[in-house]
Amino acid sequence: MAKLVYKKPAHIELIRHSDSARFLGFGVVQSVDVSLNVKTATLEDGFSDYDLVFSQGMDGSITVNLNSFQPKLYAGLSGATFTENSSYAIRHIIESRIPSSAPYTIDVKNEGTPATDPVPVVHDAADSPFVKASSASTTGQFAVSGSVFTFASADAGKEVVLAFDVSETGDKMELPAQSTRSVFQMVLAGEAVLAEDEGTIKHDSMIFDSVAPTGDLKPPTRSKTPGGWSFTMAMQKPRAGRKPVDYRVAR
Repeated sequence: MAKLVYKKPAHIELIRHSDSARFLGFGVVQSVDVSLNVKTATLEDGFSDYDLVFSQGMDGSITVNLNSFQPKLYAGLSGATFTENSSYAIRHIIESRIPSSAPYTIDVKNEGTPATDPVPVVHDAADSPFVKASSASTTGQFAVSGSVFTFASADAGKEVVLAFDVSETGDKMELPAQSTRSVFQMVLAGEAVLAEDEGTIKHDSMIFDSVAPTGDLKPPTRSKTPGGWSFTMAMQKPRAGRKPVDYRVAR
């Protein structure tokens, strides 16, 4: 077999055992780390400096590091339901300032038109709520018409936080009250170059018959600096008549 050097991560395919749902959209893959571990048990030999070591089988894991977040994939891994391309109310929260001169309005048209139910809310810099009214005539009141929030002249220049729902077409993930861990077939498909000839590419694939999520399923941290996320799949007992791992590489 050729001596291979991997210079790229693998493409990934997950097929859920329970319903044959297939996941191919993994976004930006940074790296894929495969680890196979030989489990052993040790018995002391009182007549020797060397103990007796016996095999107890194998286990393994595959850690995938991603630089883009795929909600549908995350739902599949976490056992959540995922509904696509429907109308949902999505919460918007923005910080703004009431103009210091008339008109005392804040237009949120770039966010969308606020829904009337639930009622939009406004808080000041001290986190005290304004009161919604048909017209903002006194301090501490606000009115909403379309995408425009109107305030009283007495509140000119105040910093405010606005929270409201906007009906948008989108996707939704819902975690059940009692989640279950799904088992998948996992395929890694990629390429390597020859150690002695970088210009020669060899395609390969590694198939894990049964794997399941293990450890943290932590989405990316939301911060000023973009970051990735990762998940780990632990090898499970293969299905009847199948091998736990099948690796193939072009000659």
